[in-house]
Amino acid sequence: MKRKHIITISGKPGSGKSSTADRVAELLGYTRHSSGDMVRKVLANSHMTLEEYNNQAETNHDLDDKVDEELRALRNKKDIVVDSRLGFYWIPESFKVYLDLDIETATARIFKDSVSNASRSSVGTSTSSLSEVSRQVRDRMQNEQERFRSLYGIDPYNREHFDLVINTSRNDAQSVAINVFDYYKQWLDAEVWEPVHTGVPLGYSFKNQY
Repeated sequence: MKRKHIITISGKPGSGKSSTADRVAELLGYTRHSSGDMVRKVLANSHMTLEEYNNQAETNHDLDDKVDEELRALRNKKDIVVDSRLGFYWIPESFKVYLDLDIETATARIFKDSVSNASRSSVGTSTSSLSEVSRQVRDRMQNEQERFRSLYGIDPYNREHFDLVINTSRNDAQSVAINVFDYYKQWLDAEVWEPVHTGVPLGYSFKNQY
């Protein structure tokens, strides 16, 4: 079977989608695309926080439409890695990766990142307390589930949509990226693919055959 040379990476907030996508693209020599970067840029220019956007997006879908159009256009490209919540939906023939983790670890990562990452700080991720960040994460996930069910009839956090599910709670982005790399190579050659769920062992490294 001739498969598309496209990887889409989705997952929960704080699961490491952006950093994993960066490393996977580097390992493969692919071009990286991110709907998150696009959204944050638009929000910064509009002087709007992500939380404000999520609240407005329940009735105003203009930004969703812009991002969706960009994602659909990527179906005609090759050798790309796409970091996007709905990449799996708009590019269904891609190798679809989902990064999972528990809410406590997600909260800690986002809290730390909001202090050090200027782009996230610029769109108003709260750094006041872990409990406030946890509330924002839960509200965001609920908002996105309700919005995308209404717009497209899908739950972006349903792991059944994906070819590879990785729990990233105990693993760094490099280990996760290497795992994605290995399974992607297998997927490219497979006639039939059974979805894989993995936690990625600590200390994972390249296999000798590559």
